[in-house]
Amino acid sequence: MAAGTSTTLIRNGTVVTCIGNDRTPSYFKADVLVRDGTIVQVAREKQLSPQEGWIIIDATDKLLCPGFVDTHRHVWESAYRFMGDWTLLEYVAKCLQVLFPVIEADDAYASQMLGYLEALNGGVTTVVDHCHLTREPQLFDAMLDATRKSGIRSFLCYARWEEWPNGSGRKEWQMNQLRRLVKEGTGSDRVTLGLAIDGLGEPFYRELEDELFPFAKESGIDVFSTHTVSKLSGIGPDTISQLAERGLLTQPILFIHCNEMSDSERETLIDAECGISSTPEIELHMPLGNPIALTADEAGARVGLGVDCSSVVSGEMFSVMRSALQYQRGVENDKLHAQGKIPKHLKRKAGDVFRMATMGGARAIHREHLIGSVEVGKRADLVLINTLTPAMLGAERDPVQAIVMHASVSDVEMVLVDGEVVVDKTRSVSEGAFTRVKWTEEVKRVRESLGRVKARISDWNTAEEAGYTRIRNIIGLTNEVCVEKY
Repeated sequence: MAAGTSTTLIRNGTVVTCIGNDRTPSYFKADVLVRDGTIVQVAREKQLSPQEGWIIIDATDKLLCPGFVDTHRHVWESAYRFMGDWTLLEYVAKCLQVLFPVIEADDAYASQMLGYLEALNGGVTTVVDHCHLTREPQLFDAMLDATRKSGIRSFLCYARWEEWPNGSGRKEWQMNQLRRLVKEGTGSDRVTLGLAIDGLGEPFYRELEDELFPFAKESGIDVFSTHTVSKLSGIGPDTISQLAERGLLTQPILFIHCNEMSDSERETLIDAECGISSTPEIELHMPLGNPIALTADEAGARVGLGVDCSSVVSGEMFSVMRSALQYQRGVENDKLHAQGKIPKHLKRKAGDVFRMATMGGARAIHREHLIGSVEVGKRADLVLINTLTPAMLGAERDPVQAIVMHASVSDVEMVLVDGEVVVDKTRSVSEGAFTRVKWTEEVKRVRESLGRVKARISDWNTAEEAGYTRIRNIIGLTNEVCVEKY
């Protein structure tokens, strides 16, 4: 073995993965050999002979699948778990108008680290982080530091605010910070700088065309994240058509939600090879509109799944997969019931959403050559799921269905990113499951941060309600449209 080479052999597991362009996942017994973070051999139905110096992981009674790819999450919000009964406009008002301005660098680090540990703990190895906590330069630096140290694979998309939520003169220093980040790098091969490009009106689109996209092309930035929600919300309802009309879909942009997307807009995204991130739990919750994940995927779009806000809903992909699948099944079954019919077989399969949570997410950000499956040449972003738990016993008949319909965070036993074990739940309690950080120290850090944040506003309820009223007035929502009782 060459000096400096790291080799890991994962033995006797059941691999569950999409292969190539297959839309139906496969599963089979195999040994998987990883060298320097890359999968170099997938030996089906045979055992490889370990050599001296190799790390051996026994995957007997384990499912070995690709790490989940979360295509949309606001990671900095992860510590603030009091938003579970909020609508979208309450979130915009109370989170982005009230909480957002009082977060400081230490708080940003604590919550960012928590969010990524939560993701890894559930088998998510890649996150597209739509990072809009860029109010001050030290905030993004703190979040970048936490992202690096967590060990996750992140596409950290920097949001360039002008004057909202508060303040002015932000554009110049934000562009300077972006230039510095491009020059210095992120400090980790696993952390890739991207751009979050939300905005409204002609000045926003002109800035994209004249400044941000040229900067991105010059800098090699090729991941862009933008919301397109609904007309009632006023948040990017016509982003797709506006960008298309201006000829700005020459780079593959990741469009978030797309609940009111027309068929022609969907075809525009397919032709431009843009990605779609569907976040069904949050879309049904807030409400943003009905999820389009499975219908857009069926039409040929590059569709991935995402959590969005783990401050509002669960932070793992098992719930996301189930939400997407069961929503679409319910809609289609209801149509049949209305005709006095029932389905002979379910049209939507568990494998559809498993693919979207893995290879689909990779395709949505044009990284299918790198991640999303257990194949030779891919990075070893892998998850071992224990089949000896009460929820997973019997999974061997159909591991794909078992993962989608029955698995949870508690069944995830080990997580690797770039071949490095970053979560190992077989370790002792004193060691903790996270190999890069000490969990007890992170707990202390988050609790201290929450205490500081709470103390910065004397009356949170009053401040939040004032912010909510202000947002409704800005958007022009009357009581006839924004209703109390329904």
